[in-house]
Amino acid sequence: LVPTGGHLRRGFLSALEKQGRAGVVRTKATGAKHTYECTGTGQGPGTTIHFGHHHQVRTDLPLAMGGKDLAPQPVELLLASLIGCEQATAVFVARHMKPRFKLGQIKFKYEAERDSTSPISLPLDAPQPCSPKLERIFGRASVSLAGGATETVERLRELESEVHRRCPVHRTLADAGVKFETEWVLLAGG
Repeated sequence: LVPTGGHLRRGFLSALEKQGRAGVVRTKATGAKHTYECTGTGQGPGTTIHFGHHHQVRTDLPLAMGGKDLAPQPVELLLASLIGCEQATAVFVARHMKPRFKLGQIKFKYEAERDSTSPISLPLDAPQPCSPKLERIFGRASVSLAGGATETVERLRELESEVHRRCPVHRTLADAGVKFETEWVLLAGG
């Protein structure tokens, strides 16, 4: 949920309240807090994660790393979370830009890079050669516009900047020191 001036989008909140799943605490002066919860069960390198009563996701590792390659790797889901969060944030930001940014579709192609030796370095009690964290995320977000609308590159930069400032997953990764080399481009005809 995206807080706006201390108020949550009423339609979405009402739907969650009807389902008994609001999970949101409202406060007068400080806005809203949203909590996230999931449970997981792992066997070998594979894990099944449940979110409430309605969703689940699985993770696994490739065969070469001892997994069964039946699901995405956890780091791939982190990258997917970034894309999903940037998309949702872009829709919110575009709707509130003045004048409204006529967002159609965004096609993301992001890649993440990290040193592959650190997580598997041995012996366990020896210092790791480097951090196992993601070092950089790079790629492109190709933006198309709705219904023959036109926008300037300057307005696209404004959208991109606000998304990167507001997206919780982007901010978490950037604040952890991940280097972003992503480019948002406006597709021809839009």
